[in-house]
Amino acid sequence: MSTRGIWAARIDYAVEWLKWPVAVGMLTALPLFAWGLLRLIGHVLSQPLGVLPLAIGTGGFIMLWRRWLDTSTIGRWLITVEHELTHAIFAWATGHRVVAIKASLGRGGEVRFMGRGNWLITLAPYFFPTAAIALLLMAYLMSIPILPWPGLFLGVALGFHIVSTYRETHRDQSDLKSVGAKFCWMFLPTANLAVLGLLLAWAHGGTADVKIWLGHVQEPIDFLRSYFQQLPPGSDL
Repeated sequence: MSTRGIWAARIDYAVEWLKWPVAVGMLTALPLFAWGLLRLIGHVLSQPLGVLPLAIGTGGFIMLWRRWLDTSTIGRWLITVEHELTHAIFAWATGHRVVAIKASLGRGGEVRFMGRGNWLITLAPYFFPTAAIALLLMAYLMSIPILPWPGLFLGVALGFHIVSTYRETHRDQSDLKSVGAKFCWMFLPTANLAVLGLLLAWAHGGTADVKIWLGHVQEPIDFLRSYFQQLPPGSDL
């Protein structure tokens, strides 16, 4: 086995070992990210113009999908391309050598890589919006003030992720079956709330609003910490 293969196998082992600790952590964090998203929505609604391009892009794409792309071959092909590309990105990220990426017009797609693989590669398309994250990184790194276009394109990418996740997440999906329904229910809701909060915060106010959102996520922990610190020593709960 090559050095790269050895490292990929070690990463796979670590990821699989962390599977259930991650599931418990994500399930525990679900109320925090739900609260953070609700607080962020309140913040956004107090200054709604900042998120208008995102809303137009997301809503416009969903309407376009329902009217045309949902029944078109190209629409299904685009979903397949992003799905398989996301598998490939996480395969690369966990040390694997990707040997083939296929996305056909009518027969689905496939990613082949060297090594065993892990649950993170399998579940990546169900929570990671590849196109939206790519646009976010480009806008962050290039920092070109051409609004509303970055927010509008980000909205289109977010709408695409919503549609593709909705279409692909069902009980007969082989990826979800291979990982297990229990783990999916423990991991995916929190992961999607986190991604949605990140994109909404950034579209509304850039890194400043991302920090505000993270502060909202932290609020319940800060409240509990403050409450317990105020209790007199030896008091009964």
